[in-house]
Amino acid sequence: MEMGKSLLFLLLLISLSLVVIVSANFYNDVDITWGDGRGKILENGQQLQLTLDHTSGSGFQSKNEYLFAKIDMQIKLVPGNSAGTVTAYYLSSQGPKHDEIDYEFLGNLSGDPYIMHTNVFAQGLGNREQQFYLWFDPTLDFHTYSVLWTPNQITYVF
Repeated sequence: MEMGKSLLFLLLLISLSLVVIVSANFYNDVDITWGDGRGKILENGQQLQLTLDHTSGSGFQSKNEYLFAKIDMQIKLVPGNSAGTVTAYYLSSQGPKHDEIDYEFLGNLSGDPYIMHTNVFAQGLGNREQQFYLWFDPTLDFHTYSVLWTPNQITYVF
């Protein structure tokens, strides 16, 4: 009987997840906060595109606050000499003792390995930075980077 309850819970969880994914609409869920036209909502609200050019980048903010989530982002980094460029994706609460979950890619000189930085802030305290040397070239194609944020842990998937 316990197995049946677990399976039912799993099926219910999968069903609820599908509803959330299907009902997401960037027109309703986010505001593009900066970028002078480099941030765009496309595909009838199903896709958010942020771009970088020689002048600046772009950014957005959710209209709602979330306690836990799984967030996927597809990123293609700037090729060649990108020293001085920072590509970042982060989740942050407001206030002086904010919480924050970061993915950061610092630009580099041509030929140097790409390093991905992660960090977590809790109650305004960070110092949880980790660095990962990527085993693939993140400039060749888009790659999916995910954050799975649960009540018990934060998992980075790349």
